[in-house]
Amino acid sequence: MKHLLIGIALVVLVGIGAFVYRSTLERPMAINPGNQQACTLEAKMCPDGSSVGRTGPNCEFAACAFPNVEDASLGISFVVPAGYKANPTAIGADPSLRAVFDSATLPVGGIPHSLIIRQYPIPAGMTANEVILANTFRETSGMQVESMSEFKPVITNGKTYQSITVERFEAIIHTEYYLVRDTDILRFEVIERDVYEWTNPDLKIESLSAHKALLALLSTLQSK
Repeated sequence: MKHLLIGIALVVLVGIGAFVYRSTLERPMAINPGNQQACTLEAKMCPDGSSVGRTGPNCEFAACAFPNVEDASLGISFVVPAGYKANPTAIGADPSLRAVFDSATLPVGGIPHSLIIRQYPIPAGMTANEVILANTFRETSGMQVESMSEFKPVITNGKTYQSITVERFEAIIHTEYYLVRDTDILRFEVIERDVYEWTNPDLKIESLSAHKALLALLSTLQSK
């Protein structure tokens, strides 16, 4: 009789253990409701080729580390070129101005080269070309550019930009690249200073250091 009772007790204990084990597998949060369910192992590719995973209580993708920059309001991300840093104090009352990156190393004149990003909405009743022309001026004369024939199409990273140099005067060269999207236009600018060969008609401005930096930025641009 004693052995029978011990056998019954063992069977009961084994049954309870099996029930608890199965419940733990099926409902892992039940024994620790405060635990966070593990995030999936998906990865998001950053513009510089690195990747980040999901993290936090909502399993959102972590932000890509600098020199990657993500601007959710513009729906873009890109890599800031080496030797450039953000200048948030340059963002003033102009609603079109969205970002400014200045060269960390100053030219001889003491004023940095600048990479600038602007945004222009496309109002109802206007075309993208009309918006571009309305916001493009020759800086030495202040005259508005009148025709898209004055622009040069530039293709990089699968995107087509309309490019124009609006200033080439007293060692300053200022070039703009327009990217047309569904409801707005982004303008990427490079202002290069201390260009002592600015009068040379054979000068290839794309070979200048700041201009190459802007082209490097555009080559990494991801736009939604």
